[in-house]
Amino acid sequence: MPRGGARWRTVRGLGRRTAAVEAVPTTAQPITEDLTARAPELRYRVRLTTAGTFPVTVFRLPSLDERGKRRLAVGLDDQPPTVLSGQAIATGNRGDAWARNVEEGVEKLTARVTVSAPGEHVLRLFMVDPGMAVDQIVIETGGPAGGYLAPPESYRRT
Repeated sequence: MPRGGARWRTVRGLGRRTAAVEAVPTTAQPITEDLTARAPELRYRVRLTTAGTFPVTVFRLPSLDERGKRRLAVGLDDQPPTVLSGQAIATGNRGDAWARNVEEGVEKLTARVTVSAPGEHVLRLFMVDPGMAVDQIVIETGGPAGGYLAPPESYRRT
């Protein structure tokens, strides 16, 4: 859902799978207040089989920003979104978090969401800073462990 002159776009061939989404244009102004009304938003329908509080991890593609910030927000249903901050500057030290993120091709940003009841829910992703690219989102509900970085993609009928 585009808002405020910015939007999320699908970029085929970007990331570890078939495509990633990116907040564009990169010149857009950051949105820091009233995210649910002002920020470009992505919505994903998810079916959860248990209630509880679970970690949701957003796999963002590492990128630097001269403004010093790389943020997005995530929330479930109508719950207030949680702002997540990615690393935006490289320290230059081999083996530090930035170097690991670049070597793995993703930076994992994690928040917690509360599922009130089993069933269908809506996971919402909001742009805070432009230029943020997201490769994958994982909600960890205690199921079987996935691969090295994440489980395989969920099945989706088209």
